[in-house]
Amino acid sequence: MEYLQELSNDFGRLIDDKDESNVIIKVGEEINMKEFKAHTLILRSRSSYFRTALSSNWAKKENDIYIFKKPNISPDVFEIILSGKVSLENNHGSKAIELLIASDELEFFNLCKHVQKVLIEKESEWLLQNLLPILKILSNHQTFTILFDYLLKIICSNPQLIFGNHNKFLELDENIMIQLLKRDDLEMEEIDIWNYLIKWGIYKTNHLKEENLTNWIKQDFKDLEKVLHNCIPLIRFFQISSTELYDKVRKPYKKILPKELNEDIIKYFMKPGSKPTFPKGIFSNRIKIINSNIIKSTHAALISSWVDNKEKNYDFNKIPHEFQLLLRGSKDGFDSSIFHTNCDYKIGTVVLIKLKESQEILGGYNPCSWQRSYLDDPWTNRPSLDYQNTTKSFIFSFNVKDDIGNFKLSRINYPSNAIYCSNSNGPCFGCGDLWMTGNFGSSKKTSYKESITESSNFFADEYEVFQLIRKGIN
Repeated sequence: MEYLQELSNDFGRLIDDKDESNVIIKVGEEINMKEFKAHTLILRSRSSYFRTALSSNWAKKENDIYIFKKPNISPDVFEIILSGKVSLENNHGSKAIELLIASDELEFFNLCKHVQKVLIEKESEWLLQNLLPILKILSNHQTFTILFDYLLKIICSNPQLIFGNHNKFLELDENIMIQLLKRDDLEMEEIDIWNYLIKWGIYKTNHLKEENLTNWIKQDFKDLEKVLHNCIPLIRFFQISSTELYDKVRKPYKKILPKELNEDIIKYFMKPGSKPTFPKGIFSNRIKIINSNIIKSTHAALISSWVDNKEKNYDFNKIPHEFQLLLRGSKDGFDSSIFHTNCDYKIGTVVLIKLKESQEILGGYNPCSWQRSYLDDPWTNRPSLDYQNTTKSFIFSFNVKDDIGNFKLSRINYPSNAIYCSNSNGPCFGCGDLWMTGNFGSSKKTSYKESITESSNFFADEYEVFQLIRKGIN
């Protein structure tokens, strides 16, 4: 290691030594133009652009000195490229994007990879704040795959970033829309993806208005089909229910669907067991890590990381647990007896609660099992099995409007009171830290380290209980 460091220092001094330089690069324009001196040997070794340029007649040569002009690159960016010293501590994310584009143009591909990783590590918040313009830049450069894939993955796991009432998705370029539709991890119902695609297509076909659909002429449908031609084959139509497929796809938009697809739809639903043939490259079903009405796969990955006490969060498509739904309030009911019927004696469960008239989600993890008890009074001094003793339980909260990083996690402080079991209650954590009775809940910090909500009393709009089953274990 000492030798490699010494070698690196020698190379750095060679870069800084201008006495033996044989290249002058004029960077910037007019008063902002600056000259840089460099060595052909170093430039050729670091950049395929310069390797080509310096071995041909591209560059002008004066007195055995190569002369380059790069007016479209700023001097401060080129100085970073030449030195290889990348730091964003005193630079905004926009400067890093400028550095990324310049590195790509000059074919400093290793630097290009490094800058993308630095942006992800240091400027993730800025990237999300400027998501659409950055995506547009990235999609036009084949070498920006690290950052492009990172942002697409974030969108897929948090579609509300661009889809929804704010209509940001309308500004997407076709190539970005296509990349999103191709992904198996796009966490949206397929009929919702179709509805957004139709809105996007109508927006891109300037003269069309969705509310006048019944008044459209044949040419209007042709124009819409032309805009959506490359996108329609990427919809997983057979992940849409037959009712929605008829009401929202085939009936209103039959004229823009390929003939093979129309035939497939009829055969698929009228001839059980038949396999779709459209599109030719059949796509698999989109991945859905957790069947939840409350959280997304990214939340599930975060919870799974907490369960395993990991410092680094699991990637949502690599989590080691399956989330098996035991109870959903809107489907099964909120009564405490239903909770005990569905969830008692199940080891390792996650409870999720969506608060009524709120964007807040509360939850908890019980590594033990729920069970009926003989006592209903949690404050009794009599010893009983009402409380489960564990050091591994925790409670948490999310706000669906916020970035997933804005969560509250509270681990157990008094293990002997970690989990409370009662016939007349649903899931209860601590001596009141998070309790459910029917669809009514309460939260007061007692047994866990931190408070997870300012709502001391609340009603649940929805609640779910999942059992976590480690993959590969029966």
